[in-house]
Amino acid sequence: MRDAVARGFDDQVRFLQELVATPSRRTDEADAQRLMARAFEDAGLAVDWLYGRGAGDMKGGLVANLFAYKALRAAGLLPEGRVHLQSVPEEECTGNGTLSAMQHGYTADAVVISEPMGEALVRAHLGVIWFDVDVTGTAAHAQEMSRGFNALDAAFALIVRLRELEQHWNEITVGDEHFGDQEHPINLNVGVLEAGEWPSSVPDRCHFSVRVAVPPSLGSQRAWEQIEQCVEEAREQDPVVSRGHATVSRSGFFSDRYVLEPGSEAEGLLRELFSDVAGRELEAFATPAYIDSRVYGNYQGVPSLVFGPVAESLHGKDERANLESVKRCTEIYALYMARWCGVREG
Repeated sequence: MRDAVARGFDDQVRFLQELVATPSRRTDEADAQRLMARAFEDAGLAVDWLYGRGAGDMKGGLVANLFAYKALRAAGLLPEGRVHLQSVPEEECTGNGTLSAMQHGYTADAVVISEPMGEALVRAHLGVIWFDVDVTGTAAHAQEMSRGFNALDAAFALIVRLRELEQHWNEITVGDEHFGDQEHPINLNVGVLEAGEWPSSVPDRCHFSVRVAVPPSLGSQRAWEQIEQCVEEAREQDPVVSRGHATVSRSGFFSDRYVLEPGSEAEGLLRELFSDVAGRELEAFATPAYIDSRVYGNYQGVPSLVFGPVAESLHGKDERANLESVKRCTEIYALYMARWCGVREG
């Protein structure tokens, strides 16, 4: 073993020199990581995961769409029907990118959305509402707090009231066909909270932003009315909230859920191709997240198939996409284009 290390040591030093010469400062590690990845591959080691924000959600799927089409062309084939490849903004906050594409006439007989769903099909997803709450108080020096009113105190009291509404919404979702067996499908997330300017000053304003899922039995309009009612009742009844002034306004998502009804020709083809490529049956599940499938599904009645690669830690610092899964999904997308549209040489 020692002799084997000695025989390879000159190569080891040369590679170390190359790696040392490759910049790897914070936020500039990509070239060094690519160099290491190639070295691992040359050594016969599998590079299974690609790390980075967006690798899974959903740049991996977006690129898979493009290279599925390129594979079709590389095979000397052209689709007989129209294929639209779409890259749109705002899926994470409004859905307006896909909505705009649809309104500009980019429609189809079936839609495939390559979200990172672990190689499973989304049967249903929830609607989502984004809203802002602004609370005002009265500024004062901390040594005489009673002369002022802390807007943060009112904000915290309002959040407690909203949590009670969240609990109620989860209770009425028990028994739902798609989400009734999930432990806590309706999630209310306070994602932004801003208040105050100085530790020794009583803050006279507080702003917080919320994302909340919409119970399937309500729909976005009725859910919004209940949010407004919750804030209004807090203003009238809560002794803390009533000391300030609170307003609530919509700020992004205002969407309803979508259910992909079983039995469509579009789903049948995906199931067949997945079985051929992956060697197993395609599973379906309901997700409490928002997905753009509601745009074509709800507004045009087009079956919208949400199916994409395996990925982990979405939106997190260790987000990663499984490369074998990305490859497998790319194959399925290419075959889907060919089978759904038909092909000719070209």
